[in-house]
Amino acid sequence: MGGDNTRNKKLLVGAVAFVMLSLTAVQATAEYSLEESVIYAEGIGFDGLEVVPDAAFPATIVGPASNVMVDWSDDIVFHQFPAGQKVRTEVVLHDINADGTVGPAVYTITAHLLIAPLNADGTLGPAIYESCIAEGLWVDGPSDAYSAEVNELGLLLYGFNWDTRGLAAGTYRLVFWLEKDASCPDVNPYSGLPIVYNPVQMTQGAPGDTDASAGTIYGIVGYDLANNISWLDITLLAKKSGRK
Repeated sequence: MGGDNTRNKKLLVGAVAFVMLSLTAVQATAEYSLEESVIYAEGIGFDGLEVVPDAAFPATIVGPASNVMVDWSDDIVFHQFPAGQKVRTEVVLHDINADGTVGPAVYTITAHLLIAPLNADGTLGPAIYESCIAEGLWVDGPSDAYSAEVNELGLLLYGFNWDTRGLAAGTYRLVFWLEKDASCPDVNPYSGLPIVYNPVQMTQGAPGDTDASAGTIYGIVGYDLANNISWLDITLLAKKSGRK
């Protein structure tokens, strides 16, 4: 009897532990739901499949975006980071309405990110990282490709966790740009349907990215809007300096 009770208790504990681990795994992989409308410029969703237009909020819109504001996250603009720390990079795109209000978020598989050392003469050193959204959409298994995601607030952003371990202190440039290049296929590998690349045009940066009244600016943002390019210069501090 005693042995049976002990064995039953162990089985019960093991079952509870298994359930808890299972729930933890589900929570860790759960995705947040969109809480804003999105323009899918190519009609391709986060899963690499065609989206179906839907006017119900949050709306799913397929088509061009001609008045796009690019916005770097406050965390990278207003903070300093030591070399060796992981730096979260986030960029948000929104189409601006005719009345100047912020409209739908913009998702395009032509979004690129490049990270490289910035030399004293303004030139870039060899790329540390370079990728495009399209590179990771149709890849089976884990990928280090650039990606977009929905955060806990339900907002769409382009994100990358930059691991600076092994890098020297100094200034680096993060370049975000939109371009259909060789990494962007003409045919959807999943559906076999042709991909229509509707134009997406950056026209402005977010005012907060250059507003010193919000705090000391450490990430210096620049633009070449005519060519759909924005960049941020960040200085990694010596490790002993820590994060501010």
